[in-house]
Amino acid sequence: MALLDVTDVLFDPDFTDAFNIKRRTETVGTDGRVLVGTTTTASRGVVTMAGPNDLARLDDAQRMWRVISVVTAANLRGAVNGYQPDVIQWRGDDFIVASIDNYPQFGRGFTQAICVGMDLVDAAL
Repeated sequence: MALLDVTDVLFDPDFTDAFNIKRRTETVGTDGRVLVGTTTTASRGVVTMAGPNDLARLDDAQRMWRVISVVTAANLRGAVNGYQPDVIQWRGDDFIVASIDNYPQFGRGFTQAICVGMDLVDAAL
């Protein structure tokens, strides 16, 4: 087991960013269609780029795949029964949680999530 506690660093305002977590519940209505309810929670964590963010030039469009890594003490969810994957709203863009890794050995319940951009066109910085 690791003996390094990174709690102080990962809670330091010099290293963290503010972002919102959109938790999406999923139920089936009486008509058989999926109903999605959303709650939004403010959170903080370390957000960094997790991929090369290359431009894909297609015949009829161009798209830049943005992938971020979010390390936070907040409880993030992927796709589980009754829920759709969480959406991270960061710097005006939406990123869907694609994978989650838990790291409790480095401090109080930290989670790393790899998130993929959902927007066709990103917000201007």
